[in-house]
Amino acid sequence: KISESVSSLAAPSEARLKCRCLWRGRRGLSMFSLFRDPAREPILKSKPARSVPQQSFPELLGIIVVPWLVCVAICYMFAVTYHFAPTAVWLVILAGLVVCMSIIQRDFQEEQRQHVLRSSSMAHLCLVAIVLATVFGSVAYRSFYSKYWLSHSSHSYANVLPSEAAAAYADAGKLIFSEDARLVISKALGYREGSVYCVAPIQDDADSTVQFWAAGLDCCGARGSFSCDDAWDIKAHAGVVLKPEPGYVQAVRQAQAAFGLEAAKEPVFVRWVVSPEVVELKDFLFGNGLLVGVCIVFLVLLATFGTSLHSNQRSYHAERVGFV
Repeated sequence: KISESVSSLAAPSEARLKCRCLWRGRRGLSMFSLFRDPAREPILKSKPARSVPQQSFPELLGIIVVPWLVCVAICYMFAVTYHFAPTAVWLVILAGLVVCMSIIQRDFQEEQRQHVLRSSSMAHLCLVAIVLATVFGSVAYRSFYSKYWLSHSSHSYANVLPSEAAAAYADAGKLIFSEDARLVISKALGYREGSVYCVAPIQDDADSTVQFWAAGLDCCGARGSFSCDDAWDIKAHAGVVLKPEPGYVQAVRQAQAAFGLEAAKEPVFVRWVVSPEVVELKDFLFGNGLLVGVCIVFLVLLATFGTSLHSNQRSYHAERVGFV
C-alpha cells in the first residue's frame, strides 16, 4: 500500500497535464477550456481569413499615375477645348463620374473581394481628381482662358475711330484706336451687383453717340473714377474686347441717365490697355499657372498617399489575415 501511494504521488495527475497544456498550448485558449468536454465541445480552430493580396509596386504606381493623368486631362480640356466645345467637355466629365461611381458600388456590393484595395482606391482617387480638376478648371476658364480665347480667336482691327459704329466690330478681339481716342473718366460709373461693374466712355473730339466703353471689375468708384487696367497710362490706345455681361450693360444704362449720354444699343466693351498682345499672353500664362499648380499639388498628395500605403502594407496585410 505504501509503494502504491508513493507511485501515485510520483505519477503526473490529469490536472497537472492540463496545466502544462495550458502553458504550452496555442494562444487563445482560456482557463475555462480545462473544464470543457473535448467530446462534446471541440477546441476552436482559427477561422480561414479572406485572402487580401499585397499590392505590387507597379500596382501602387498605377494608383498614383492614373488619377493624376485624369486630373491633367480634364485641366487640359478646360484650357484648350472648353471654349469651343463646352458640351463635349461636360459629357466627358459626366461619363468619368459614372464610371468611378459604378466601380465603387460594384466593389462595395461584391461579397468576395480580393482586389478591393487597388480598384476601389483608384476609383476613389479618380473621383477626387475629376472633382478637383473640374472646380479649378472652371475657375481658370472664367478668370483667364475665356478672355484669352475670345481675344486670340477673333479679328484684330487698327486705327478704329471711337465715333464709328460698334456693330462694325462685332467680331473683334483686339482693337487699336486712333490717336485722338481717350477715356472720359469724369463720366465713369460703377454699378454694384455683388462685384462693382465699372464703365467709362471712349470718345474722340466728335461729340457723338458712345459706341465703345472701357470696362472692368472692382476698379472704380461710384462716380467719376476709373483705374481699370492701363486707364492712367497716356500711352494706352488699345482695347481687348470683353463679353457684354449684364452688369456692364446695366452700368451703361445708369451712366446714360446720370451724365446724359447717348449710347449705342449694342456697344463694345474693352479692357483699356497699352498692348493687347501682352494682356492676352498674361491671361494664358496665369491660366496655365493655376492649372499646373493644381496638378503638381495633386501629384504630391498622390505620391504621399502611395508612399504611406506601401510602407503600411505589411501591417495592413497582417491585420486582415490575423487569427481569431
